[in-house]
Amino acid sequence: MTMDDLHSFSLSEILRDEAEKYVEDFKVLRRLAIPDQIHRLEGAVIKTGLVVDVESTGLSLEDDDVVQLGLLPFSYDAATGKILTVHKDKAFVGLREPAVPMSAEASLITGIKNDDLAGKQIDETQVTRLVEGADLIIAHNAAFDRPMVEKLWKCFEAKPWACTLADVDWLAEGFAAGKLDYLGMQFGWFYDGHDALADCEACLALLTRTLPKSGQLVMNVLRKNAQRQEHLVRAVGADFEKKEQLKRRRYQWRAQDTQFGKFWWTITDDLPGESAWLQDEIYGDKRAIKASPVPATMRFSNRIWELS
Repeated sequence: MTMDDLHSFSLSEILRDEAEKYVEDFKVLRRLAIPDQIHRLEGAVIKTGLVVDVESTGLSLEDDDVVQLGLLPFSYDAATGKILTVHKDKAFVGLREPAVPMSAEASLITGIKNDDLAGKQIDETQVTRLVEGADLIIAHNAAFDRPMVEKLWKCFEAKPWACTLADVDWLAEGFAAGKLDYLGMQFGWFYDGHDALADCEACLALLTRTLPKSGQLVMNVLRKNAQRQEHLVRAVGADFEKKEQLKRRRYQWRAQDTQFGKFWWTITDDLPGESAWLQDEIYGDKRAIKASPVPATMRFSNRIWELS
């Protein structure tokens, strides 16, 4: 049984005959159910992916801590990007006692309370085994998940990452937002979110979908973006008056002190174009632009600030 078998059905199957004339006024969602086998391909070039999700004490990368980790391995065909097998028997989910207490908001969102975490630990051996067996790590909002897991488990540092939130232009594909539960509803399913393993399943389900405007498989979009050459660009010394232009260009402010001080920054796959824009629009001269290559193994990681 495939994902399409599970989530494609006609409203006429569940509406009374006399209600069929109102079919355009209804949208029915089905609870997400991931089958073990999604595709079977002869001669597939099999690779292994790993979906990662964390629940945490709050939203600060510097101050908050992981309380739950979910890992869901799967196999896919490198030639087509099609998901083959979801290895539910190897999936991992675990709780851990954090270094800081759960915030009230985080407890409300996740349903996890401080008492649930007392004395809990996550087996590093299991985490390392799953991570080392993966060719690609995927998360929904990897810019949060990757820094959080790398603080605890160094095995994540050596792997290339992709992100179902940042690596897909959801707005261009006709979606108003990139939240995981919203995207699921647009594709016809709902799920009980804010549990690490449930979020992993929802993220994996997105990988099987074909985007409505470009016609590309989500998994292929992620793999392509994970392989592109990116640079960290720093707009060091930009005038304060230029901040709105930088914001519109999707630059972010780095307030923490680094070897370059405090600065605006962005990640780009068009270094010549970005450098020219900074020189023309921000600096007004042809000064050298501070940029560093970002390898696939450092995408979404806080370790990019170690780049010279």
